[in-house]
Amino acid sequence: MNAKQEITDLTICRAVFAAWVFTYHVDLYLNFSAWLGPFADLIRHGYLGVDGFFILSGLILARVHPEVAGKAARMLFPPFELPSFKTMLLFWGKRLARIYPVHLATMLILGALVLAGLAHGWAPRDPGRFDVSSFLQNLFLVQGWGGADQGTWNYPSWSVSTEWAGYLLFPICWYLLSYFIPLVAIQVAIVGFVAMGLIFVVHGDNLNLTFSLGLVRFFPEFLIGICTARVVHLYADFQMLRRGSFILGLVLSIASVAFGVDFAAVLGIWLVLFAFLMQADADCPPMLGQRPLLRRFGILSYSFYMSFAVSELLLSQWFRRENWPPASHGILFAGGMLGITVILAIFLHFAVETPCRRIADRWLAARAVSP
Repeated sequence: MNAKQEITDLTICRAVFAAWVFTYHVDLYLNFSAWLGPFADLIRHGYLGVDGFFILSGLILARVHPEVAGKAARMLFPPFELPSFKTMLLFWGKRLARIYPVHLATMLILGALVLAGLAHGWAPRDPGRFDVSSFLQNLFLVQGWGGADQGTWNYPSWSVSTEWAGYLLFPICWYLLSYFIPLVAIQVAIVGFVAMGLIFVVHGDNLNLTFSLGLVRFFPEFLIGICTARVVHLYADFQMLRRGSFILGLVLSIASVAFGVDFAAVLGIWLVLFAFLMQADADCPPMLGQRPLLRRFGILSYSFYMSFAVSELLLSQWFRRENWPPASHGILFAGGMLGITVILAIFLHFAVETPCRRIADRWLAARAVSP
């Protein structure tokens, strides 16, 4: 199939991951997961949706940007010939156009809200999170590179910052994994899973490493995703393997989350993503079907993920002003979070993300063919 064709199953996964992370953050205020009894960890470990995004990021990049691997992927014994600097610049430009406009827009919105609040005597909770130094780190997308120990400004963007670090290194990583035989990619993926297991144990039996520790969590999963795209063609034609990977991964991820075993849950998430990628590589219909509503939400997922910090700031400020504990007005708080986030996400997607990406794609395409 066309490597750049949308994979519906993976788009739906983006919707699930974004909703999972959002629900986890709402639960931090309301603790409604306590109503689920033994299944409370299905919500309390919603931060694992970020791990799904990290694996998915490496997997999708390797699939839709084969040109970054240069000649290595097309020759049996190629000489070392790195992709040209122009190719890498075009790749970085495409990725920056994908993530930065929405990030900048949310930063400007948050800045306007904070300034308006201060003008009316409404200081934000933990005002140190909104200082000038943190603003500059966020502006240059380096807040997740070890400089911030807490969430600052648009706090979910720490993961976008770590992904930007991965994008900068992706051309070299993808070239090397394409240069060597697929067995090397399998070995690298195994090392990545071993690293995640060690991180899980060292970090107190969880993988919720954020902010200054985000890169430690990100890079093994990002490389696992790249390796998966490198070897998928070897296994895609085995229908039983595709179905078995999906069922095993789904059961393993749900059971592991329910018992709080993050490492096994990430392994299960990877198996599901691997099954979906094999299904697409074999030119078979999506395992999950079309699911138009979930697909639309998956397309909207980046703007949605980047929006809920704005709704959290607005609602927490309002509740503090009224002296209302969020847990005592749970329906109002949860409904407000969801409503504001969805409305802002739709606005950002159609007014910022989509037009900026189209403009950048046209401009970069012109640069690609220019002498």
